[in-house]
Amino acid sequence: MTTWRNHPALVEWLAGAYVSGALQGPARRRFEAVCRQDPAVAAAAEAWALRLMPLNLIQPPMTPSPATWKAIAQRTGTASSADTPASHRGQPLAWWRRLLMPIPVATLALGVMVGILLPNLWQAQQATQKTLLPDSYVGVLATADGKPGLIVSSLRHGLAIEIKQVTAVALTDTQEFHLWRIDKEGRLTSIGPIPNAKFARVSLPEPAEKLFFTAVELAVSIEAKGSQPASPSQPFAYRGLCGKLWQ
Repeated sequence: MTTWRNHPALVEWLAGAYVSGALQGPARRRFEAVCRQDPAVAAAAEAWALRLMPLNLIQPPMTPSPATWKAIAQRTGTASSADTPASHRGQPLAWWRRLLMPIPVATLALGVMVGILLPNLWQAQQATQKTLLPDSYVGVLATADGKPGLIVSSLRHGLAIEIKQVTAVALTDTQEFHLWRIDKEGRLTSIGPIPNAKFARVSLPEPAEKLFFTAVELAVSIEAKGSQPASPSQPFAYRGLCGKLWQ
């Protein structure tokens, strides 16, 4: 019997809609049920989760409302009452508050999805015997005022970086952007100048594995055109986390 699972293009579309949250209601529940049974469909959803993972870092945090905290307390049996000693009132709720600190909405959705799909992903890996996405470094940088700014990516052993500019920052004719690596100790290392363009590909002086292995953040400063700065000359125009997309 022919079903949508026999059509790769349709599987891709449904997996993308599921991970992005566009697939709702009964259709979403049916897709989740198929993922538990079909490693190939689960693998397609995992691939989309990896593609969209960088967006988690640029989503605004969502703080639960007081009504949400109250509902959590009631459903977990931690609601305070007149019979509860004053010294203990609010303690369980405080614990839940710490547990549910503000996190990006997309991260929460991804966590729920991984909880559903995780039992099937190992099966999918064994079934496909291939890497769904190439090993890569990805940096998601925000502007100084917190807007999504740049997405910087490179293959793990690549000799170039791909740059997508989400929010432009103005430069004069005598200025250019300069990319920096920041390690876990906060030390800065110059990577080099990058274009001020919506999309750009820039050659690297060394393989990405060597340049970005110690990076926990990437940052971009505005420098005089043609200069070779030893350190940023002014506050960063863009800055954000750098992650490794492989196990």
